[in-house]
Amino acid sequence: MATLETRLATAEDAPTIAKLSLELGYDADVPAVRYRLAQIRDEGDHAVFVAALDGKTVVGWVHLARRCTLTSRAFIEIDGLVVASAHRRLGIGRALMERARSWAAQLKVDDIRVRAQAHRTQAHTFYERQGFSLIKEQRVYALEIPRVDVGSTPTLVD
Repeated sequence: MATLETRLATAEDAPTIAKLSLELGYDADVPAVRYRLAQIRDEGDHAVFVAALDGKTVVGWVHLARRCTLTSRAFIEIDGLVVASAHRRLGIGRALMERARSWAAQLKVDDIRVRAQAHRTQAHTFYERQGFSLIKEQRVYALEIPRVDVGSTPTLVD
């Protein structure tokens, strides 16, 4: 029987994290995941943990972020959690949630939140089994800001 461990993600986990991201519907390529891991690795307000079988085969991951807003006390937000479809219902998601709880306690934060898309009914059931309760429904909007090339200078037109 394989042993399960949860640990901080490393750059070597990027290919598997990218592959598992596809199961969430996000097309994340390996260089992008590696870059993002490096960006958040040294930030104390973020953590990415992986679940590995026998210490080597990564079968799930969770990305956590500490949030602090003017309108609420600090909380930990699960920015992503996925377990490989072939390994679901084996306690891996629960183990990742335990790691999330432990990290929250380490930061002295006693509230964990998660957003789940409306169509992800299995995720809703999972989170409810983990003790989460629905506190609100919302829509998420995005605004894409065009990038300006650093080397170019805008042309002024009279």
